[in-house]
Amino acid sequence: MAWDGGRGKPYLKLIFIILMGLVSVLAVACGGDELRLLTPTPTPTQSPPTATSTPTVPSYTVSGVVLDSSNNLLLGGKVTLEPSGKSAITSVDDGSYVITGVLDGEYVLSVTPQCVAHGCYIFPFLVVDGSDVVEFDLAPAPASVLPGGPPAARSVLDGSMTLDQVEFPGDNLVLAGPRDLQAGETARFILAAPECFRCAGLLEVDAPVAWSVGPGSSAAIGPKTGLLSIDAAITPGARFTVAADVADGQYSLSAEVTIYSPAENPFVGVWRETGTGNINQLLMTSGRKFAVTLNPYEHYQDYWGAYTFDLATGLIEFTATGANQVSPDSEGTGTFVIDAIGRLILDGVCFGRWDENTKTPAANCGHEFEK
Repeated sequence: MAWDGGRGKPYLKLIFIILMGLVSVLAVACGGDELRLLTPTPTPTQSPPTATSTPTVPSYTVSGVVLDSSNNLLLGGKVTLEPSGKSAITSVDDGSYVITGVLDGEYVLSVTPQCVAHGCYIFPFLVVDGSDVVEFDLAPAPASVLPGGPPAARSVLDGSMTLDQVEFPGDNLVLAGPRDLQAGETARFILAAPECFRCAGLLEVDAPVAWSVGPGSSAAIGPKTGLLSIDAAITPGARFTVAADVADGQYSLSAEVTIYSPAENPFVGVWRETGTGNINQLLMTSGRKFAVTLNPYEHYQDYWGAYTFDLATGLIEFTATGANQVSPDSEGTGTFVIDAIGRLILDGVCFGRWDENTKTPAANCGHEFEK
């Protein structure tokens, strides 16, 4: 646009004056003589809180089946995972269990009942590490490998088997026969073995055995028959070792026999309590050792230890030193009477009893035994 002969000059001068006034105001407002560009500062405001999200911790499933001691399915048993406290009941259809929500970690599983007729569930150790454990199956250890107390004469089933039929003969061959005898007594020792590793029923083993006994001449044994004879004049307290050399030295076994007097120790032997719900077997040896079996299976024992007694006062005390399982509220101190028909009556002693419903030991005091 062109100006016409200076007619626009008065307007130009007015515009210039207005602009200069604005510059002065801006200079004063900014605190200096130099015009500066100001960037507005926003008024601070509080940001709304951000929601904190909880990280998801992965969890897993532990599942499997539980067997009883006869390799049958354990139906309706309780499986507990510690220390989580989580548990599950095995299915009454197939013995299976499922425990969900298990975090990574190390656990011990227990089974209720912990003990069944032929063995016990040894607490298995479980590690959960980033994945489900879908085949954690449980079965009890058979009675043949469980710890026990003093050995007793073992019963032998009818029948026999050959040496090559014995499962793990180095571990499972046993000498079946009494460990305590009186002067003048005779007893036969038998080479035996479990019918199978799990069920542990003993059968006589048909194998060549060379029998011997020592020391001294107060005891003799048939080298082929295993029939042990004790001299009638032997002093109580004497000990002999019965040895069996099997299959020309392929295996060697031995058992110690102690001679005792029933006048000095009338408790020696295997006592049984026939009352319903009471314990089945109390073994007492001439060496003052004992073992209690609530629900017997072959040589399985629930707990064992030592006993002391006083024939004059009738006091008796049982002190447990080892166990596979014990009864609640057990008490080992009390009194005894052996009555006219030979029954052993214990008062104040609480050995417990076997509960058939729960398949576990239960509290019980006072016992009457017969040999």
